[in-house]
Amino acid sequence: MEFQKLSQAAEDVRQEIVDMIPETTTLTDQPTNISATLLEEDENGTKTYGGDLLARKIYELISNMDIGTGWKWRLLYWSKRLELLNDRKQGYLLPLSEKIIMSPGGALLAGFYAHITNEPILSSGAAAILIVPK
Repeated sequence: MEFQKLSQAAEDVRQEIVDMIPETTTLTDQPTNISATLLEEDENGTKTYGGDLLARKIYELISNMDIGTGWKWRLLYWSKRLELLNDRKQGYLLPLSEKIIMSPGGALLAGFYAHITNEPILSSGAAAILIVPK
């Protein structure tokens, strides 16, 4: 598994996205006009976030990552260990939490992203953006 450091421009946008998610923000009083929309929460506590502002920020982030075009994304927060389902065995995982422990793969730290070619188990209590081909 290959880890890449985000450019400063991409890291700046990543931090803006971090502040949009209740589980990752460090803002003491998160303004509602910059909050992402909770789209779904399943019985395991896995939350999916979306919204127009979030979508614009993630597309800006992707363009700063120099990974080309033709991608879609999901922003997830999970409270329990999670198997990352990756049908095409291709994509990128970008943490919004300080770190995600992947098995196999090791620790993926904030400010980096991983090229994913498998379906790793991810540590609990984390949030990330999964970027996959359209």
